[in-house]
Amino acid sequence: MACCEVIVVSCKYLLDPNWWLVVFALVAVIVAIWTQYKQTHSFKLTIGADLAMKLDERFNEHDFLKIRVVAAKALRTNSDVKRAEDIFDFFDTVGLFVRLGALDPRIAHSLFFHWINLYWRAGEKYIKAEQQKAKLKWDEFAKLYAVTRRFEEKRDPSSENLSPTPELTATQLDDEIALLDEG
Repeated sequence: MACCEVIVVSCKYLLDPNWWLVVFALVAVIVAIWTQYKQTHSFKLTIGADLAMKLDERFNEHDFLKIRVVAAKALRTNSDVKRAEDIFDFFDTVGLFVRLGALDPRIAHSLFFHWINLYWRAGEKYIKAEQQKAKLKWDEFAKLYAVTRRFEEKRDPSSENLSPTPELTATQLDDEIALLDEG
Protein backbone atom coordinates (compact mmCIF):
# COMPACT_ATOMS: atom_id res chain seq x y z
CA MET A 1 0.00 0.00 0.00
CA ALA A 2 2.85 2.43 0.86
CA CYS A 3 4.34 1.90 -2.57
CA CYS A 4 1.11 2.97 -4.23
CA GLU A 5 1.01 6.11 -2.07
CA VAL A 6 4.52 7.10 -3.22
CA ILE A 7 3.50 6.67 -6.85
CA VAL A 8 0.36 8.75 -6.30
CA VAL A 9 2.37 11.52 -4.57
CA SER A 10 5.00 11.44 -7.36
CA CYS A 11 2.35 11.62 -10.04
CA LYS A 12 0.74 14.52 -8.22
CA TYR A 13 3.98 16.53 -8.63
CA LEU A 14 4.38 15.50 -12.23
CA LEU A 15 0.91 16.78 -13.00
CA ASP A 16 1.55 20.13 -11.28
CA PRO A 17 2.26 22.77 -13.99
CA ASN A 18 4.40 24.80 -11.55
CA TRP A 19 6.77 21.85 -11.15
CA TRP A 20 7.20 21.64 -14.93
CA LEU A 21 7.81 25.38 -15.06
CA VAL A 22 10.63 25.00 -12.52
CA VAL A 23 12.14 22.10 -14.48
CA PHE A 24 11.90 24.05 -17.74
CA ALA A 25 13.48 27.14 -16.12
CA LEU A 26 16.32 25.03 -14.72
CA VAL A 27 16.98 23.45 -18.11
CA ALA A 28 16.91 26.91 -19.74
CA VAL A 29 19.46 28.22 -17.23
CA ILE A 30 21.76 25.25 -17.86
CA VAL A 31 21.51 25.73 -21.63
CA ALA A 32 22.19 29.47 -21.26
CA ILE A 33 25.28 28.85 -19.12
CA TRP A 34 26.58 26.23 -21.55
CA THR A 35 25.96 28.54 -24.53
CA GLN A 36 27.73 31.42 -22.77
CA TYR A 37 30.71 29.18 -22.01
CA LYS A 38 30.97 28.03 -25.63
CA GLN A 39 30.67 31.58 -26.96
CA THR A 40 33.34 32.81 -24.54
CA HIS A 41 35.64 29.94 -25.53
CA SER A 42 35.08 30.66 -29.23
CA PHE A 43 35.70 34.39 -28.69
CA LYS A 44 38.90 33.66 -26.76
CA LEU A 45 40.15 31.43 -29.59
CA THR A 46 39.37 34.12 -32.14
CA ILE A 47 41.14 36.82 -30.13
CA GLY A 48 44.10 34.50 -29.48
CA ALA A 49 44.41 33.65 -33.17
CA ASP A 50 44.26 37.33 -34.09
CA LEU A 51 46.94 38.15 -31.52
CA ALA A 52 49.12 35.30 -32.80
CA MET A 53 48.86 36.53 -36.37
CA LYS A 54 49.72 40.09 -35.31
CA LEU A 55 52.75 38.89 -33.34
CA ASP A 56 53.88 36.76 -36.27
CA GLU A 57 53.39 39.68 -38.63
CA ARG A 58 55.42 41.96 -36.33
CA PHE A 59 58.18 39.38 -35.98
CA ASN A 60 58.53 39.17 -39.76
CA GLU A 61 58.17 42.87 -40.64
CA HIS A 62 61.16 44.38 -42.46
CA ASP A 63 61.98 46.71 -39.55
CA PHE A 64 61.91 43.85 -37.09
CA LEU A 65 64.00 41.70 -39.42
CA LYS A 66 66.67 44.40 -39.10
CA ILE A 67 66.45 44.09 -35.32
CA ARG A 68 66.76 40.31 -35.59
CA VAL A 69 69.84 40.62 -37.82
CA VAL A 70 71.52 43.03 -35.39
CA ALA A 71 70.68 40.75 -32.48
CA ALA A 72 71.92 37.64 -34.26
CA LYS A 73 75.21 39.36 -35.18
CA ALA A 74 75.72 40.44 -31.57
CA LEU A 75 74.98 36.96 -30.26
CA ARG A 76 77.04 35.26 -32.98
CA THR A 77 80.14 37.32 -32.15
CA ASN A 78 79.29 37.51 -28.44
CA SER A 79 79.96 41.24 -28.54
CA ASP A 80 77.63 44.04 -27.55
CA VAL A 81 74.93 41.48 -26.69
CA LYS A 82 72.87 44.39 -25.34
CA ARG A 83 71.85 44.86 -28.98
CA ALA A 84 69.75 41.66 -28.66
CA GLU A 85 67.55 43.13 -25.93
CA ASP A 86 64.74 44.08 -28.33
CA ILE A 87 64.36 40.40 -29.24
CA PHE A 88 64.38 39.40 -25.57
CA ASP A 89 61.73 42.08 -24.93
CA PHE A 90 59.57 40.78 -27.78
CA PHE A 91 59.60 37.25 -26.39
CA ASP A 92 59.04 38.58 -22.88
CA THR A 93 55.83 40.16 -24.20
CA VAL A 94 54.82 36.93 -25.95
CA GLY A 95 55.46 35.12 -22.67
CA LEU A 96 53.25 37.57 -20.80
CA PHE A 97 50.41 36.96 -23.27
CA VAL A 98 50.81 33.22 -22.78
CA ARG A 99 50.83 33.49 -18.98
CA LEU A 100 47.73 35.71 -19.00
CA GLY A 101 45.91 33.26 -21.27
CA ALA A 102 45.59 35.67 -24.19
CA LEU A 103 47.76 33.38 -26.34
CA ASP A 104 47.61 29.60 -26.22
CA PRO A 105 51.06 28.17 -25.44
CA ARG A 106 50.63 25.61 -28.25
CA ILE A 107 50.24 28.46 -30.73
CA ALA A 108 53.28 30.24 -29.29
CA HIS A 109 55.22 26.99 -29.67
CA SER A 110 54.02 26.46 -33.22
CA LEU A 111 54.83 29.98 -34.38
CA PHE A 112 57.94 30.83 -32.41
CA PHE A 113 59.67 27.85 -30.76
CA HIS A 114 62.58 27.85 -33.20
CA TRP A 115 63.37 31.48 -32.39
CA ILE A 116 62.47 31.33 -28.70
CA ASN A 117 64.89 28.44 -28.37
CA LEU A 118 67.58 30.07 -30.51
CA TYR A 119 67.55 33.46 -28.81
CA TRP A 120 67.18 32.01 -25.32
CA ARG A 121 70.07 29.58 -25.78
CA ALA A 122 72.31 32.11 -27.53
CA GLY A 123 71.55 34.87 -25.00
CA GLU A 124 71.12 32.82 -21.84
CA LYS A 125 74.38 33.91 -20.16
CA TYR A 126 73.63 37.56 -20.83
CA ILE A 127 70.00 37.20 -19.73
CA LYS A 128 70.98 35.50 -16.48
CA ALA A 129 73.65 38.12 -15.78
CA GLU A 130 71.05 40.85 -16.29
CA GLN A 131 68.60 39.00 -14.03
CA GLN A 132 71.20 39.19 -11.26
CA LYS A 133 70.72 42.97 -11.40
CA ALA A 134 66.94 42.91 -11.95
CA LYS A 135 65.36 39.59 -11.01
CA LEU A 136 62.21 39.98 -13.11
CA LYS A 137 63.95 41.16 -16.27
CA TRP A 138 62.88 38.82 -19.07
CA ASP A 139 61.18 36.57 -16.52
CA GLU A 140 58.25 36.04 -18.90
CA PHE A 141 60.71 35.08 -21.65
CA ALA A 142 62.23 32.48 -19.31
CA LYS A 143 58.79 31.05 -18.55
CA LEU A 144 57.88 31.07 -22.26
CA TYR A 145 61.08 29.19 -23.05
CA ALA A 146 60.26 26.57 -20.39
CA VAL A 147 56.65 26.14 -21.55
CA THR A 148 57.45 25.89 -25.25
CA ARG A 149 60.39 23.58 -24.54
CA ARG A 150 58.03 21.19 -22.73
CA PHE A 151 55.78 21.16 -25.81
CA GLU A 152 58.79 20.40 -27.99
CA GLU A 153 59.86 17.57 -25.66
CA LYS A 154 56.39 16.03 -25.91
CA ARG A 155 56.06 16.60 -29.65
CA ASP A 156 59.53 15.44 -30.64
CA PRO A 157 61.70 14.06 -27.82
CA SER A 158 64.62 13.61 -30.22
CA SER A 159 64.44 17.17 -31.61
CA GLU A 160 67.87 18.61 -32.28
CA ASN A 161 66.55 21.88 -30.90
CA LEU A 162 66.34 20.43 -27.38
CA SER A 163 70.13 20.10 -27.14
CA PRO A 164 71.55 22.13 -30.00
CA THR A 165 75.26 21.91 -30.62
CA PRO A 166 77.26 25.15 -30.74
CA GLU A 167 77.57 24.56 -34.48
CA LEU A 168 73.81 24.32 -34.91
CA THR A 169 73.30 27.50 -32.89
CA ALA A 170 75.94 29.26 -35.00
CA THR A 171 74.26 28.06 -38.21
CA GLN A 172 70.85 29.23 -37.00
CA LEU A 173 72.28 32.64 -36.05
CA ASP A 174 73.92 32.84 -39.49
CA ASP A 175 70.50 32.13 -41.02
CA GLU A 176 69.08 35.06 -39.05
CA ILE A 177 71.96 37.30 -40.17
CA ALA A 178 71.26 36.37 -43.80
CA LEU A 179 67.57 37.34 -43.57
CA LEU A 180 67.98 40.70 -45.25
CA ASP A 181 70.43 39.40 -47.84
CA GLU A 182 67.69 37.14 -49.21
CA GLY A 183 64.84 39.55 -49.25
